[in-house]
Amino acid sequence: MPLLEEYARQAEILPRNENDLYRSIREWVVAEVDKKIVGMGALLIMWHDLAEIRSLVIDPACHGQGLGRQIIAMLLDDARKLGLPRVFALTRKPGFFLKLGFQLTRIEQLPRKVKQDCVFCPKFHACDETAVIIPIKEGASHSMAMGALLDNSVSAPNIIPLEVAPGISIP
Repeated sequence: MPLLEEYARQAEILPRNENDLYRSIREWVVAEVDKKIVGMGALLIMWHDLAEIRSLVIDPACHGQGLGRQIIAMLLDDARKLGLPRVFALTRKPGFFLKLGFQLTRIEQLPRKVKQDCVFCPKFHACDETAVIIPIKEGASHSMAMGALLDNSVSAPNIIPLEVAPGISIP
């Protein structure tokens, strides 16, 4: 997917190959406008009580339109429906997540993440990401009103699971 590839080239996210996407297709949601993916993110279940938001990327032309917030809201709603009490992310933009109710945490508080992924990262000993976490309250919805988030001059995106994105194929 071009959007993921571009962010991986910039070392903003870890590279994801086609096989990775197909294996994890049910974890992904996308924002699409006119059959073009303009944002995406995934929710990876790490353990019975913890999930990770990963690879959140937004087309630079769409920054500031609320797409990241909408994707996060959908992923948090998925976590709530699955009964997961906590969701975390590793990010270089902690301020974005803090505005959405996440709290700073220490990577040492996420040993499963360290064991499963971090030890394989080339930046493991010089990590430049900040860990953030949010408790998921049962019965609470994280959905946000689309109109309040989007610039009215652009087409409203569909935020949908990648596996059902119409007319979009993984190259």
